[in-house]
Amino acid sequence: MNYRFSELTKKTLMSFSMVALCGGFAACTDDYDLDDPGNYPSWLGNSIYEELKNPNSKVLTGTFNNYVRLIDDLGYAETLGKTGSKTIFPANDSAFARFYANNSWGVTKYEDLTKAMKKLLLYNSMLDNAILVEMLSNISIENNSNVASGIALKHQTGINVIDSITHFYGPVGLPQNNSYWDKYRSTGIDLVMDATRPMMVHFTAEQMTANDITTKGAESDFAIITGSEYDDSKQTAYIFRDRILNPDVTCKNGYIHQMEDVIVPPGNLAEMLRTNGETNYFSRMLDRFSAPYYVADVTNSYNDYAVANGEVRKDSIFEKAYMNTRTNSIDPNGKTLNSSDLLPYDPGWNAYYTTGTNSQLSDIAAMFVPSDKAMEKYFLPGGSGAFLIEQFGKKKNNVENLMENIDSIPKNIVQAFVSMLMKSSFIASVPSKFDNVTDDSNDPMGLSTDVIEKKDGKYNVKIANNGVAYILNKVFAPNKYVAVSAPALLANDMRVMNWGIQNDKLRNAPLGLGLNFYAYLLAMDGNYGLFIPTDAAFDNYYVDPQSLVTQPRVLHYYYNSTKNPYIFCSARDFDPATGTVSEDSTLLSGSNFPITQFIDILNTHTVVLNAGETMGANHYYKTKNGGAIYFDEANQLVKGGAQIDNGLHVSKFIKTYNQKNGRTYAIDHIIQMPQNSVYKTLSENNQYKEFFALCNDDRGDEIREFAGISTKKIDGSAISPMTRFYTFRSGKGCYGLDYNVNYFSSYNYTVYAPNDQAMNVAYSKGLPKWDDLEKLYKSVVDLEDNAENEQLKTKVKAELLAKVEAINDFIRYHFQNNSVYVDNTVSGGEYATACSDTLGIAFKLNVKGGSKSFTVTDAAKQNVIIKEDPNKMYNKMTRDYVFKVDPKDPRTLLSNEISTSSFAVVHEISTPLCPYPSGRYDGMWASTNAKKRLVGHRNCYLKKQKGMYRK
Repeated sequence: MNYRFSELTKKTLMSFSMVALCGGFAACTDDYDLDDPGNYPSWLGNSIYEELKNPNSKVLTGTFNNYVRLIDDLGYAETLGKTGSKTIFPANDSAFARFYANNSWGVTKYEDLTKAMKKLLLYNSMLDNAILVEMLSNISIENNSNVASGIALKHQTGINVIDSITHFYGPVGLPQNNSYWDKYRSTGIDLVMDATRPMMVHFTAEQMTANDITTKGAESDFAIITGSEYDDSKQTAYIFRDRILNPDVTCKNGYIHQMEDVIVPPGNLAEMLRTNGETNYFSRMLDRFSAPYYVADVTNSYNDYAVANGEVRKDSIFEKAYMNTRTNSIDPNGKTLNSSDLLPYDPGWNAYYTTGTNSQLSDIAAMFVPSDKAMEKYFLPGGSGAFLIEQFGKKKNNVENLMENIDSIPKNIVQAFVSMLMKSSFIASVPSKFDNVTDDSNDPMGLSTDVIEKKDGKYNVKIANNGVAYILNKVFAPNKYVAVSAPALLANDMRVMNWGIQNDKLRNAPLGLGLNFYAYLLAMDGNYGLFIPTDAAFDNYYVDPQSLVTQPRVLHYYYNSTKNPYIFCSARDFDPATGTVSEDSTLLSGSNFPITQFIDILNTHTVVLNAGETMGANHYYKTKNGGAIYFDEANQLVKGGAQIDNGLHVSKFIKTYNQKNGRTYAIDHIIQMPQNSVYKTLSENNQYKEFFALCNDDRGDEIREFAGISTKKIDGSAISPMTRFYTFRSGKGCYGLDYNVNYFSSYNYTVYAPNDQAMNVAYSKGLPKWDDLEKLYKSVVDLEDNAENEQLKTKVKAELLAKVEAINDFIRYHFQNNSVYVDNTVSGGEYATACSDTLGIAFKLNVKGGSKSFTVTDAAKQNVIIKEDPNKMYNKMTRDYVFKVDPKDPRTLLSNEISTSSFAVVHEISTPLCPYPSGRYDGMWASTNAKKRLVGHRNCYLKKQKGMYRK
């Protein structure tokens, strides 16, 4: 550093530097009497006291009468006039005038200062050793034999702990909602805010450079933290946020570093947050972890001082300490506390240092503290934390009652809330490193300078003697208390659902779901709509879809906090036609406990949304298991397919919670997914008579087999080439409510169901009927065996195969991957169908639209419009279940499990879709030239089929 010195100062700097060098750059601490001329070089000038009384205008600016009065009034003139070595950081009279004009102490002139205030002003601006500014960041290492620079961020001040003793009594000053303090509310208590000496925090170029603290520009770390840009040309340092105006003024007994403003001791983090008037709610939360601890050393030191100075002795002096995992986990009564009762560190510890560093002077703490305005926005009605007040608060949720209502939040919740905002390292938490600051899940917290509150155009950052507090305009709460799962975690009427969410047991463990749904819902980069049936909603029963195969039953999941395993389930017979539930119930325990049904409930009640999306713009939303629900925000209800089509009660909203990663809806009935399969939907609605007959004709197997399609099972599987031509089937792996769609595989689908009008259009464009195929088949099947007839049969078989494939392609082309609903917003795109070419490449449909309609474009560029139409079926929800049943008797269940399922939405269409660009279905055989190729086509098919059986 190139400081401006007089020749005398330059010589003195060399002298002190040599002394420091000999001591490994350790500051001078030996006391000596300056009255003895032999104790200092003849070229040294005045003492610190003399220099302040008669300042040299070449090295100091202004006069220092106020500061000298502090020295005189506290009897420190002799010390600073004779004894070394000291470093002081005084401000001139102009700075004191600014202090009197604006301060938090309420003083307007020197005479208003109490003795305690004078001590704070003097001793907090003093170090008990001589240190040059450029050496403030130096520390001694390896037993003081070496020096490391750019490390120290603070030094211990000259104040004595007994100088800060304060007598508190009554409600003012003592923590509320904290029983440790109750006994002193009437008698009062003599208290120090910490039993260690306060520290002076300093920002030097060396330290900031070494620790990647940025200093360039208005958005640099330094500028954000201190409120002013760093000026390299000044080459100075800052104490807290105040600039050293004239550094390194060398005196006989130390150094003067003149400050631009008066150093007003900020106190430790806890006290600074308690007294600044902007963080009252957060401070009150912190104080729930404080307690008074008797401090014998401080008591004895004060009484020694009192005796020597003729003052009244004190019986007991206490320290206000915060119970924490690092330094104090035992309360004043000697009880060892649980982790939920402890902060990560003591925010009132003046001497706080970050563990794992090479010096206790190298770092301080950091806290991200929401302002009172931010806390009110968070906790009051409409805020993300309002549910906490509604759940635990004892009074109406308004500003007047908020402080008391926050007191009512259980301490373990407050502990998690506060602890996440307390970071151990300031250096690791400066604004340029915000991306690395993590939350309670070790994910990025999401900090930016935008969330730091601004005050008078500057970032509101407060520097205490043991840390830095960023005052935020929003609340960052622990994920578990802001996630969509939080209401279930905290409420006492959502215990059943919370059991499922919190269940992280493996499936082979007793009552294990094998999901870890809690971690899934904790993802802050997700966006969810979570529906939570209350315990009373579970009392309204859940229709077990698996039971509909045999004897329908309802399930009653319930929670008993007094009996292990706490979660229970009973079953009662149920009549779907009347909705009657039997009075007799059977307890389902052990292997009979319906695990998969509860997993299905969890998935059904979870909607995964796009980033920034909120439920309400649409009516139909996909659930986590691929199904869909109908959401009606206007009427405050939600329902699944069984509630729409099977007469079950709709689910009404009880309460809505706005959470950090979505919204949570408490509901009064469990959402029930569809109980109708695609097969049932098509078979029971007459408009699909022709299409259903095409899908499910009994003559199909005989004709297909004659055409050459094998019924022999492929080695190692339960299917044959014939299986691909089935639309519906029931067999191994496919036992459901009735018959399952052969093309489905645990996903969600759309069925464009041609009505009879559409089928007539298809027939007119060459789609064959089974009647036509049967007639062709019967024309040759009984012919005598001879060469001529065999040749004719071969041609007929080839034509039959082509027509069977055309029917199969037609049917499959109307089954699309992905469920698409008629709604305000439609998930458009290009979707694969169940139809594919000889290479297995799926034919596709193009979907686009919105505003309660969408258009499907097929391979023939034909547009088919799906829209709301009271005369047509649209948005019909279906579900094909797969259960474990006895293959010899599909009515006999082998377990009570839902193995898997597929969801589909059915839309009625009056124009058939065509998978061929020509727009016709008979391209394989309609022309003479085409017929000539049929035999070759069949031969290729038979060759490919033969290859399926090769090992």
